[in-house]
Amino acid sequence: MRVEEQARGQGILPPGARVAIASVAIAALLPYLVLKVLWLSGSEIGMVPGSGPGHMQDTRMEIGNIITVVLTVIGVVVVLALTQPWGRRLPWWTLVVPAAAGTGALAPIALGLPIGATLQVATEGSTRSGGEGNLSGSVFAVVYGGFGVFGIALAILFADYVHRRWAALISTAPAPLRPPWARTLATAAVVLFAAVMIFWALARAPHGLAGWESLAQRVVLVVVALLALLGAAALLTPTGGPGLRWLTAWVGCTTAAVQGPLLLLLAHDATINPYLLAVTILATPAAAFLWLAAVHQTSRAGMT
Repeated sequence: MRVEEQARGQGILPPGARVAIASVAIAALLPYLVLKVLWLSGSEIGMVPGSGPGHMQDTRMEIGNIITVVLTVIGVVVVLALTQPWGRRLPWWTLVVPAAAGTGALAPIALGLPIGATLQVATEGSTRSGGEGNLSGSVFAVVYGGFGVFGIALAILFADYVHRRWAALISTAPAPLRPPWARTLATAAVVLFAAVMIFWALARAPHGLAGWESLAQRVVLVVVALLALLGAAALLTPTGGPGLRWLTAWVGCTTAAVQGPLLLLLAHDATINPYLLAVTILATPAAAFLWLAAVHQTSRAGMT
Protein backbone atom coordinates (compact mmCIF):
# COMPACT_ATOMS: atom_id res chain seq x y z
CA MET A 1 0.00 0.00 0.00
CA ARG A 2 1.82 3.09 -1.27
CA VAL A 3 -0.13 5.70 0.67
CA GLU A 4 3.11 7.40 1.69
CA GLU A 5 3.43 8.83 -1.81
CA GLN A 6 0.21 10.83 -1.61
CA ALA A 7 0.37 14.60 -1.47
CA ARG A 8 0.13 16.17 1.97
CA GLY A 9 -2.25 18.85 3.15
CA GLN A 10 -2.72 21.30 6.01
CA GLY A 11 -5.23 19.41 8.11
CA ILE A 12 -8.63 20.47 9.43
CA LEU A 13 -7.53 21.83 12.82
CA PRO A 14 -5.49 24.90 13.75
CA PRO A 15 -2.46 24.04 15.93
CA GLY A 16 -4.07 25.37 19.11
CA ALA A 17 -7.20 23.25 18.67
CA ARG A 18 -5.04 20.22 17.92
CA VAL A 19 -3.21 20.60 21.23
CA ALA A 20 -6.43 21.25 23.14
CA ILE A 21 -8.18 18.15 21.77
CA ALA A 22 -5.11 16.02 22.45
CA SER A 23 -5.09 17.26 26.05
CA VAL A 24 -8.77 16.37 26.44
CA ALA A 25 -8.14 12.90 24.99
CA ILE A 26 -5.29 12.17 27.40
CA ALA A 27 -7.23 13.57 30.37
CA ALA A 28 -10.18 11.32 29.49
CA LEU A 29 -7.98 8.22 29.86
CA LEU A 30 -6.38 9.21 33.17
CA PRO A 31 -9.21 8.02 35.50
CA TYR A 32 -9.16 4.58 33.88
CA LEU A 33 -5.37 4.38 34.04
CA VAL A 34 -5.27 5.47 37.69
CA LEU A 35 -7.97 2.97 38.68
CA LYS A 36 -6.15 0.10 36.99
CA VAL A 37 -2.84 0.95 38.68
CA LEU A 38 -4.56 1.23 42.07
CA TRP A 39 -6.29 -2.13 41.62
CA LEU A 40 -3.01 -3.76 40.67
CA SER A 41 -1.53 -2.40 43.89
CA GLY A 42 -4.35 -3.99 45.93
CA SER A 43 -6.61 -0.97 46.42
CA GLU A 44 -10.38 -1.45 46.71
CA ILE A 45 -11.25 2.05 45.52
CA GLY A 46 -14.30 2.12 43.26
CA MET A 47 -15.71 -1.09 44.73
CA VAL A 48 -18.94 -1.42 46.68
CA PRO A 49 -18.07 -0.81 50.37
CA GLY A 50 -17.66 -4.07 52.27
CA SER A 51 -17.62 -6.22 49.14
CA GLY A 52 -13.89 -6.89 49.21
CA PRO A 53 -11.65 -7.17 46.13
CA GLY A 54 -13.88 -9.76 44.45
CA HIS A 55 -12.13 -11.16 41.37
CA MET A 56 -9.64 -8.29 41.18
CA GLN A 57 -6.85 -10.42 42.64
CA ASP A 58 -7.47 -13.38 40.34
CA THR A 59 -4.55 -14.10 38.01
CA ARG A 60 -6.74 -13.68 34.91
CA MET A 61 -8.00 -10.29 36.10
CA GLU A 62 -4.53 -9.07 37.06
CA ILE A 63 -3.15 -10.05 33.66
CA GLY A 64 -6.09 -8.27 32.03
CA ASN A 65 -5.44 -5.15 34.09
CA ILE A 66 -1.76 -5.14 33.12
CA ILE A 67 -2.66 -5.50 29.44
CA THR A 68 -5.19 -2.67 29.61
CA VAL A 69 -2.67 -0.40 31.34
CA VAL A 70 -0.22 -1.04 28.50
CA LEU A 71 -2.95 -0.39 25.92
CA THR A 72 -3.90 2.85 27.66
CA VAL A 73 -0.30 4.05 27.54
CA ILE A 74 -0.19 3.14 23.84
CA GLY A 75 -3.35 5.22 23.38
CA VAL A 76 -1.60 8.24 24.90
CA VAL A 77 1.43 7.73 22.63
CA VAL A 78 -0.85 7.51 19.59
CA VAL A 79 -2.53 10.80 20.52
CA LEU A 80 0.87 12.48 20.81
CA ALA A 81 2.01 11.01 17.48
CA LEU A 82 -1.12 12.32 15.76
CA THR A 83 -0.39 15.85 16.92
CA GLN A 84 3.40 16.16 16.83
CA PRO A 85 5.62 16.63 13.73
CA TRP A 86 7.51 13.39 14.42
CA GLY A 87 4.26 11.47 14.00
CA ARG A 88 4.18 12.22 10.27
CA ARG A 89 7.55 10.52 9.81
CA LEU A 90 6.44 7.22 11.31
CA PRO A 91 5.59 4.23 9.06
CA TRP A 92 1.88 4.36 8.23
CA TRP A 93 1.01 1.13 10.06
CA THR A 94 2.41 2.28 13.42
CA LEU A 95 -0.45 4.76 13.69
CA VAL A 96 -3.13 3.28 11.46
CA VAL A 97 -3.23 -0.06 13.30
CA PRO A 98 -3.69 1.34 16.84
CA ALA A 99 -6.01 4.07 15.52
CA ALA A 100 -8.10 1.37 13.84
CA ALA A 101 -8.21 -0.64 17.07
CA GLY A 102 -9.24 2.43 19.03
CA THR A 103 -11.87 3.50 16.53
CA GLY A 104 -13.37 0.05 16.20
CA ALA A 105 -13.51 -0.45 19.96
CA LEU A 106 -14.75 2.99 20.99
CA ALA A 107 -16.98 4.24 18.17
CA PRO A 108 -19.95 2.01 19.15
CA ILE A 109 -19.55 3.10 22.79
CA ALA A 110 -19.32 6.80 21.93
CA LEU A 111 -22.34 6.63 19.60
CA GLY A 112 -24.47 3.95 21.21
CA LEU A 113 -23.95 4.07 24.95
CA PRO A 114 -25.40 7.57 25.56
CA ILE A 115 -28.54 6.62 23.64
CA GLY A 116 -28.80 3.22 25.30
CA ALA A 117 -28.19 4.57 28.80
CA THR A 118 -30.79 7.30 28.29
CA LEU A 119 -33.38 4.78 27.10
CA GLN A 120 -32.57 2.45 29.98
CA VAL A 121 -32.92 5.19 32.58
CA ALA A 122 -36.20 6.31 31.01
CA THR A 123 -37.67 2.79 30.95
CA GLU A 124 -36.02 1.08 33.93
CA GLY A 125 -34.74 3.90 36.13
CA SER A 126 -31.22 2.46 36.30
CA THR A 127 -28.08 2.20 34.20
CA ARG A 128 -26.81 -1.01 35.81
CA SER A 129 -26.30 -3.95 33.49
CA GLY A 130 -26.14 -6.63 36.15
CA GLY A 131 -22.58 -7.51 35.21
CA GLU A 132 -20.75 -4.92 37.28
CA GLY A 133 -19.82 -7.38 40.01
CA ASN A 134 -18.57 -5.55 43.08
CA LEU A 135 -17.77 -2.33 41.21
CA SER A 136 -19.82 0.76 41.92
CA GLY A 137 -21.95 2.31 39.19
CA SER A 138 -19.90 5.51 39.33
CA VAL A 139 -16.84 3.58 38.13
CA PHE A 140 -18.63 2.56 34.96
CA ALA A 141 -19.94 6.08 34.41
CA VAL A 142 -16.45 7.57 34.72
CA VAL A 143 -14.68 4.86 32.73
CA TYR A 144 -17.12 4.55 29.84
CA GLY A 145 -17.72 8.29 29.79
CA GLY A 146 -13.97 8.73 29.46
CA PHE A 147 -13.84 6.12 26.71
CA GLY A 148 -16.54 7.99 24.81
CA VAL A 149 -14.70 11.31 25.09
CA PHE A 150 -11.40 9.69 24.11
CA GLY A 151 -13.02 7.98 21.13
CA ILE A 152 -14.47 11.23 19.81
CA ALA A 153 -11.19 13.10 20.36
CA LEU A 154 -9.19 10.31 18.72
CA ALA A 155 -11.50 10.36 15.69
CA ILE A 156 -11.07 14.12 15.27
CA LEU A 157 -7.29 13.96 15.67
CA PHE A 158 -6.96 11.03 13.29
CA ALA A 159 -9.12 12.79 10.68
CA ASP A 160 -6.86 15.84 10.98
CA TYR A 161 -3.77 13.63 10.68
CA VAL A 162 -5.13 11.91 7.58
CA HIS A 163 -5.89 15.30 5.98
CA ARG A 164 -2.32 16.39 6.63
CA ARG A 165 -0.62 13.19 5.50
CA TRP A 166 -2.89 11.69 2.81
CA ALA A 167 -4.87 14.64 1.46
CA ALA A 168 -4.82 13.43 -2.14
CA LEU A 169 -6.14 9.99 -1.26
CA ILE A 170 -9.21 11.10 0.67
CA SER A 171 -10.08 13.74 -1.92
CA THR A 172 -10.70 10.90 -4.37
CA ALA A 173 -13.71 8.60 -4.13
CA PRO A 174 -12.89 4.98 -3.19
CA ALA A 175 -12.07 2.95 -6.29
CA PRO A 176 -14.26 -0.08 -7.17
CA LEU A 177 -13.05 -3.09 -5.23
CA ARG A 178 -11.51 -5.95 -7.19
CA PRO A 179 -11.63 -8.85 -7.73
CA PRO A 180 -15.46 -9.00 -7.66
CA TRP A 181 -15.59 -12.44 -6.05
CA ALA A 182 -13.44 -11.31 -3.12
CA ARG A 183 -15.55 -8.16 -2.73
CA THR A 184 -18.71 -10.29 -2.65
CA LEU A 185 -17.37 -12.75 -0.09
CA ALA A 186 -16.01 -10.00 2.17
CA THR A 187 -19.27 -8.06 2.01
CA ALA A 188 -21.27 -11.20 2.82
CA ALA A 189 -19.10 -11.84 5.89
CA VAL A 190 -19.66 -8.30 7.17
CA VAL A 191 -23.42 -8.54 6.55
CA LEU A 192 -23.52 -11.85 8.44
CA PHE A 193 -21.65 -10.26 11.33
CA ALA A 194 -24.13 -7.39 11.44
CA ALA A 195 -27.09 -9.77 11.31
CA VAL A 196 -25.74 -11.75 14.27
CA MET A 197 -25.24 -8.54 16.28
CA ILE A 198 -28.83 -7.47 15.61
CA PHE A 199 -30.12 -10.93 16.52
CA TRP A 200 -28.31 -10.79 19.87
CA ALA A 201 -29.58 -7.27 20.47
CA LEU A 202 -33.18 -8.47 20.08
CA ALA A 203 -32.94 -12.00 21.50
CA ARG A 204 -33.78 -12.96 25.04
CA ALA A 205 -31.93 -15.39 27.30
CA PRO A 206 -30.64 -17.96 26.68
CA HIS A 207 -30.35 -16.97 23.01
CA GLY A 208 -28.72 -13.58 23.51
CA LEU A 209 -25.03 -12.79 24.02
CA ALA A 210 -24.09 -13.59 27.63
CA GLY A 211 -23.18 -10.49 29.62
CA TRP A 212 -24.97 -8.18 27.17
CA GLU A 213 -28.49 -8.33 28.54
CA SER A 214 -29.16 -4.70 29.53
CA LEU A 215 -30.96 -2.28 27.23
CA ALA A 216 -27.92 0.01 27.03
CA GLN A 217 -25.71 -2.89 25.96
CA ARG A 218 -28.24 -4.07 23.38
CA VAL A 219 -28.34 -0.61 21.83
CA VAL A 220 -24.54 -0.74 21.51
CA LEU A 221 -24.85 -4.06 19.65
CA VAL A 222 -27.34 -2.46 17.24
CA VAL A 223 -24.91 0.42 16.66
CA VAL A 224 -22.12 -2.10 15.98
CA ALA A 225 -24.29 -3.71 13.31
CA LEU A 226 -25.32 -0.41 11.71
CA LEU A 227 -21.76 0.91 11.58
CA ALA A 228 -20.53 -2.32 9.96
CA LEU A 229 -23.24 -2.15 7.29
CA LEU A 230 -22.66 1.55 6.61
CA GLY A 231 -18.91 0.98 6.34
CA ALA A 232 -19.32 -1.67 3.67
CA ALA A 233 -21.95 0.37 1.84
CA ALA A 234 -19.66 3.42 1.74
CA LEU A 235 -17.10 1.44 -0.24
CA LEU A 236 -19.57 -0.30 -2.53
CA THR A 237 -22.04 2.44 -3.48
CA PRO A 238 -21.13 5.78 -5.13
CA THR A 239 -23.25 7.85 -2.75
CA GLY A 240 -21.90 10.92 -0.96
CA GLY A 241 -18.69 12.89 -1.27
CA PRO A 242 -15.24 11.26 -1.04
CA GLY A 243 -14.52 12.54 2.46
CA LEU A 244 -17.79 11.28 3.91
CA ARG A 245 -17.40 7.90 2.21
CA TRP A 246 -13.87 7.42 3.53
CA LEU A 247 -14.92 8.45 7.04
CA THR A 248 -17.93 6.13 7.06
CA ALA A 249 -15.88 3.28 5.62
CA TRP A 250 -13.15 3.79 8.22
CA VAL A 251 -15.51 3.76 11.20
CA GLY A 252 -17.61 0.90 9.83
CA CYS A 253 -14.78 -1.37 8.71
CA THR A 254 -12.79 -0.90 11.91
CA THR A 255 -15.91 -1.63 13.95
CA ALA A 256 -16.58 -4.85 12.03
CA ALA A 257 -12.92 -5.88 12.31
CA VAL A 258 -12.38 -5.08 15.99
CA GLN A 259 -15.65 -5.78 17.78
CA GLY A 260 -15.53 -9.55 17.32
CA PRO A 261 -12.06 -10.01 18.86
CA LEU A 262 -12.96 -7.49 21.57
CA LEU A 263 -16.13 -9.36 22.54
CA LEU A 264 -14.16 -12.60 22.64
CA LEU A 265 -11.56 -11.05 24.96
CA LEU A 266 -14.32 -9.73 27.23
CA ALA A 267 -16.36 -12.94 27.12
CA HIS A 268 -18.69 -13.36 30.10
CA ASP A 269 -17.11 -15.71 32.67
CA ALA A 270 -14.31 -16.32 30.11
CA THR A 271 -16.70 -18.59 28.17
CA ILE A 272 -16.25 -18.33 24.40
CA ASN A 273 -19.46 -18.22 22.37
CA PRO A 274 -18.85 -20.50 19.35
CA TYR A 275 -21.12 -18.43 17.10
CA LEU A 276 -19.23 -15.26 18.03
CA LEU A 277 -15.95 -17.03 17.30
CA ALA A 278 -17.23 -18.15 13.90
CA VAL A 279 -18.48 -14.73 12.75
CA THR A 280 -15.29 -13.10 14.08
CA ILE A 281 -13.12 -15.46 12.03
CA LEU A 282 -15.12 -14.41 8.97
CA ALA A 283 -15.77 -10.71 9.60
CA THR A 284 -12.44 -9.47 10.95
CA PRO A 285 -10.32 -10.34 7.88
CA ALA A 286 -13.23 -9.44 5.57
CA ALA A 287 -13.57 -5.92 6.98
CA ALA A 288 -9.80 -5.44 6.93
CA PHE A 289 -9.74 -6.54 3.29
CA LEU A 290 -12.50 -4.12 2.29
CA TRP A 291 -10.67 -1.16 3.80
CA LEU A 292 -7.13 -2.04 2.74
CA ALA A 293 -8.19 -3.00 -0.79
CA ALA A 294 -10.03 0.30 -1.18
CA VAL A 295 -6.99 2.28 -0.03
CA HIS A 296 -4.58 0.27 -2.17
CA GLN A 297 -6.64 0.37 -5.35
CA THR A 298 -7.56 4.05 -4.96
CA SER A 299 -3.91 4.91 -4.32
CA ARG A 300 -2.79 3.00 -7.41
CA ALA A 301 -5.48 4.63 -9.55
CA GLY A 302 -4.27 8.05 -8.43
CA MET A 303 -0.72 7.32 -9.63
CA THR A 304 -1.66 6.07 -13.09
